[in-house]
Amino acid sequence: MSIYLDSITFIWAITILFAYSNWVVVKRGAVSIIGLLCATTYLIAQSGWTTAFLLGDVWGRDFSNYIWFIFNTLVFLLLTVIWVRNKNLKKRCEECKNE
Repeated sequence: MSIYLDSITFIWAITILFAYSNWVVVKRGAVSIIGLLCATTYLIAQSGWTTAFLLGDVWGRDFSNYIWFIFNTLVFLLLTVIWVRNKNLKKRCEECKNE
């Protein structure tokens, strides 16, 4: 059953990969680049882990866990960048109101 659930997020990640790759070409920025890296890392980690799981390859499954660590780090980096941008935007809006 988990293979079917994983395929939903896998298809979603492929869609996001295309969207972010277009975004990187049109408007290069930290969010678009980190988002593209997140989608790519997720696809590598998920496909590697699922393949290793189905084949019973313990080393491949363990190696994929390291890739999952990179993916998780990139996701939290992306969330941090978005938070900092919104925080700075809120400051600028408050400064504009005070003028």
